[in-house]
Amino acid sequence: MGEAGKVQDEKLTELFNELVAKRIIISMNVVGAGFDRLTCVTGVTTDADSNYLLVDPPDDFKEAVGVKDLWHLRFNFNGPDHLEYIFSTRGGEFCEQSLKIPFPEHVERLQRRRNFRVITLTGAQMHFQLKKIQGVIDLINVSLGGVYGILTKHNFKFMRGPVLKIDQQLYDVSLVFPGDHDRPGNTVCVKKAQVKRVEHDQDRGFYRFAFEFAEMEKEEQNKLTQVIYDLQRWYLQRRK
Repeated sequence: MGEAGKVQDEKLTELFNELVAKRIIISMNVVGAGFDRLTCVTGVTTDADSNYLLVDPPDDFKEAVGVKDLWHLRFNFNGPDHLEYIFSTRGGEFCEQSLKIPFPEHVERLQRRRNFRVITLTGAQMHFQLKKIQGVIDLINVSLGGVYGILTKHNFKFMRGPVLKIDQQLYDVSLVFPGDHDRPGNTVCVKKAQVKRVEHDQDRGFYRFAFEFAEMEKEEQNKLTQVIYDLQRWYLQRRK
């Protein structure tokens, strides 16, 4: 499944079984309802020679589909090869604790890589140093490809304008994710990050920055992947 194109027939079942086995998070959209939630595929089943996906339902799914007899759903996810996959289905029903949804004719595998951005919890920060500047970014969201947040602290009290500029590179950046009684905290080290976007909130007087990770050790990538999975599952649990 390394090339872009359509996944269908027996490869389709293999792909969905892999989603179940690896507990890959997917995004589900109810077409025309403005409803978009993270969820996961919990199983694959066969009924009367047709294949079905079993999907964990968000608790507000019933309100989103309303009285529609025929559900029209769109899904997308990052596959095991880190490419983006998309598909849509029509039909489905509630089945015990799951949504029972018919297999699509195919799944579209796109050439582009896509990283889910997940909202971080309070206290998540990025710490950086640039020459004599020491700064702290309060994180708003994070993905495997970068972070986005608000500059809340730096040691240059009288500096006017943004501390960082577009395309500026930072080295040996630390991402700090606090824990609680249910989960330990974690610190992820990024060897090189680059400023991709600068936003100025004139009303409140602060700057927001988007960073892209340019270089990271494999072990640190694995740690960040686990942090993101933990965040996704935390949000999924909160809505049950």
